[in-house]
Amino acid sequence: MADEPKMDLIVPRSKERPDFYQAAEQMGFHSLWFTEALFSRTGFDWSGPKEKTDPDHFSVLATAAAATSRIRLGTAELSGPTPPIWSFATMMANIDRLSKGRISLGISRGAWPDEGVREDRRPRQGVRLGENITALKSLWSEAAVSFKGSHLILDNASIDVKPMQAGGIPILVGGVTSASMNMAATFADGWVHPSGGIPDDAAPGCDFVRELASSTGRDSDSLELGKITYLSIDNDRGRARNRIAPLLQSFYSGYDVDSWCAFGPPAECAAFIRGFLDVGITTVMLCLVPTDVEHLERLHLAVQPLLK
Repeated sequence: MADEPKMDLIVPRSKERPDFYQAAEQMGFHSLWFTEALFSRTGFDWSGPKEKTDPDHFSVLATAAAATSRIRLGTAELSGPTPPIWSFATMMANIDRLSKGRISLGISRGAWPDEGVREDRRPRQGVRLGENITALKSLWSEAAVSFKGSHLILDNASIDVKPMQAGGIPILVGGVTSASMNMAATFADGWVHPSGGIPDDAAPGCDFVRELASSTGRDSDSLELGKITYLSIDNDRGRARNRIAPLLQSFYSGYDVDSWCAFGPPAECAAFIRGFLDVGITTVMLCLVPTDVEHLERLHLAVQPLLK
């Protein structure tokens, strides 16, 4: 495990911001993760007038890849590939080559209740996700793939474009179900504890994933263990809370802003983040509210030094 934690940023994909991407790279942040859910599905004014466009993941990853050269880029919990799996594998491979090998795929079984997925269908989503991950890894690394699952069948399938990264694009599985954590530990490249919760909530997942990975002969230290959290830095704690609360409460039902978010002066924000690092999280994935360069600079100059 790395001595110094990785500091990543969750970025809304609903508004392309090359200036923000470049600033994050210059400040030495590890990754930019583009979310498909929260910022894209609410009318909350997160950093300026809402644009009428809604770029897809491939468009925004391509924009970020063209604007940067070192920082890693990824999807923050894509709710399972929806195009045909070979088409999705090809598109991701093309983006990886465009970025010169800097792409990661954060994926979860999805979906939110308001997206029309019935509760009784969610277990099947988990099975489908596992088959998709298996197929993606095979398509990226093998010349021809044959696979028969309950949801997916491939017969001598192949793709013409392979990712630049040896072994394919790293896949991180998000979610707190046993199925999600099993996938992360046994054949993915990492696990992400989703937004919400305190360090004690993330600790069992970290332990479970690492122990299961070790029991199957994998190097548990090679797995990335991520945590998504929302952050607003301000010496006025009340003002910081008022930035975050309307956004989260407009999307999540019963979201405990006071317990589950980092907001207030730099020292308080750093202490909140430190709690997750202390229970085994290796990568903190911060969603800044507001998401702008000025706030990013404050994170870099006032909070990050307190975590070293």
